[in-house]
Amino acid sequence: MNIQKFGSLVFTLLLSGCLSAQSINSPYSSNGLGELLFPGLIHNYGAGQVGIGMPTPWHINLQNPALLTYNNFSSFQVGLFGDIRQYESSLGTARDNSTSLRFLAMSFPVVNNRWTSAISLLPMSVVKYNTFSRQIIPGSTDTTTIVTQYQGSGGLTQLQWANGVRLYKTLTIGVKASYIFGTITRESRVRLFNTGFNTNSVISHFEEVAYSDVNFSIGASYKARLGELKYLTFGATHNLSRTLDGRSDEHFERLSLSGQPLQSESINENVKTEYTLPNGYGLGISYEYLNKFKVGVDAVIDSWQSNTEFDAGNVRNTLSLAAGAELIPDNQSINNYFERATYRLGFSMKQLPYLENSREINDFGINFGASFPVSGYSSLDAALKFGRRGTTQDNLILENYFQLSIGATINDRWFRKIRYD
Repeated sequence: MNIQKFGSLVFTLLLSGCLSAQSINSPYSSNGLGELLFPGLIHNYGAGQVGIGMPTPWHINLQNPALLTYNNFSSFQVGLFGDIRQYESSLGTARDNSTSLRFLAMSFPVVNNRWTSAISLLPMSVVKYNTFSRQIIPGSTDTTTIVTQYQGSGGLTQLQWANGVRLYKTLTIGVKASYIFGTITRESRVRLFNTGFNTNSVISHFEEVAYSDVNFSIGASYKARLGELKYLTFGATHNLSRTLDGRSDEHFERLSLSGQPLQSESINENVKTEYTLPNGYGLGISYEYLNKFKVGVDAVIDSWQSNTEFDAGNVRNTLSLAAGAELIPDNQSINNYFERATYRLGFSMKQLPYLENSREINDFGINFGASFPVSGYSSLDAALKFGRRGTTQDNLILENYFQLSIGATINDRWFRKIRYD
């Protein structure tokens, strides 16, 4: 391995302590584990989040571990993420933006053309919201109003180890183990107002849950040759249902208006808790004209109604759909650098599992992306998404957002032994 590249890799890994899942501020992250984030990388994101059945030798595939067998280079990928979001409700509008280091991933062939392994660190979910509600106490003659502030922060991160193995010709299988860890905090603050007096203190309910457990998923793929340079690839994944173990602390506080604690009472300390992840099934298919273009479609179903932490009427089984394409104008072009680049376009639709005020919330987006070749087989990658979800009806919030991801992919034969005659 080139010593400069190795030094850059170590430096980047040292920065991984800054990796934060708190890159999206959304009131729809207030339930369960928060908002579950897309598990793919920038090249998948630019093509509409397609990846279950779309292999590539130039980038790491974390959506379907069976497709890692197409990576014969030692690869390292890093990505940054930015989110700009506008909120609309019956009360008005607001804006927010955030940035974070989104992922680190590395893959290398254990047995060339037979077995490839990958290690990655990326966020699994995010909890970040700050909302208010006002309620007039029924029957109060002095128009007493309860104002409640809801806040949440934190999220879960996953350290993944994935392996893809070629069984026979183009039939491959894969398995991915994820160590999931992180802390989620939620707080609600209540204050009373009326025409005669205002309370000089705030009652706060605080809950913190720390999770730490292991989850597994499996995948398979088959690539059929349709003709010279033309291929059809099928992919399938299954996220095994797993109960995450955690520890919960819960207490009440009485605070001054400046936020200083006046009184505290513990309810639960270090209490064992569990959260059941849904069974997930994914299917993907892609058509490829080698070194020219690819088109693909993915579908993922998650069975949330088997989650016993929620009433069946408050969650739904979800469907996520994605369609995307990538194009290389001329990978052999000498005179025009931009003709050697890879351009991507895609569309996505995701159903959120939690019902808000008995309404279903859907997320729609259009994605664009590109990879620009640099030294050897490496690239600079970028993707952006314009999305929309929610509604202003039933006291809910409509979100319009713009997301930008930029990163780099380093491909090399880092562990190759050089022999001299």
